[in-house]
Amino acid sequence: MNKSILSIVIPAYNEEKRIGKTLDYISTFLRSQKIEFEIIVVTNNCTDHTVLLLDKIKKKSIPELINIDIPREGLVGNMKGYAVSMGMRRAQGDYHLFIDADNATSFENVINFMDYIKNGSDVVIGSRYVEGSFIVKKQPLYRVVLSRLSNILIQAVLLPGIYDTQCGFKMFSKKASNIIFSKTTVNGWGSDLEMLAIARIYKFEIKEAPVRWEAQDESTVRSHAFFHTLKELFKIRRNVSSNLYKGNRQA
Repeated sequence: MNKSILSIVIPAYNEEKRIGKTLDYISTFLRSQKIEFEIIVVTNNCTDHTVLLLDKIKKKSIPELINIDIPREGLVGNMKGYAVSMGMRRAQGDYHLFIDADNATSFENVINFMDYIKNGSDVVIGSRYVEGSFIVKKQPLYRVVLSRLSNILIQAVLLPGIYDTQCGFKMFSKKASNIIFSKTTVNGWGSDLEMLAIARIYKFEIKEAPVRWEAQDESTVRSHAFFHTLKELFKIRRNVSSNLYKGNRQA
């Protein structure tokens, strides 16, 4: 019997200081659990040595590693949404997971997430704000306030009943992933909102699951990302209203 394969997609923007530790941790854990995997790191607009480091890691210790490097030409800033969609469309596994490069969400959650998919959920999203979640180290207060205020607006405008849209730990069944990421249009931080909006349009079952999470001191996410996300929120709302996601993927 063929084993199921887990595809892990990691968008990376100037992550040379953290990506090595993250890759070593998740590959060691998955091998200990005898889970077959591929890791797809999509580097975008990097100005540091992330790409060179990934090449060394692949040759030295993680042959399952694939690096997709988005050319810098024409890119402005961080293209997280574009990177995630590109990685998901490349993924070959039975389970498609995307995580943040900082590994803020404990990777051990992957076992429960795979079980949720096996038991009928199509999309499982990590949540810091549902019962059972455990925050090891909180974000600075201003980030917590921005996050909670943003979520109130997100629920009112687009995704009622989902309490944490931005946690960087989301798993999709292969079917859900193939459909959702063939429809995405948002390139920035609002991509998490778009994934979930498309999932609801196609009536995929979304499970918001508690996770163990720890704020990272060297985050590459700046405060202005919150405001860019809210700007993209209204673009997604317009797309939903105009039935855009029922058609072909837009460039």
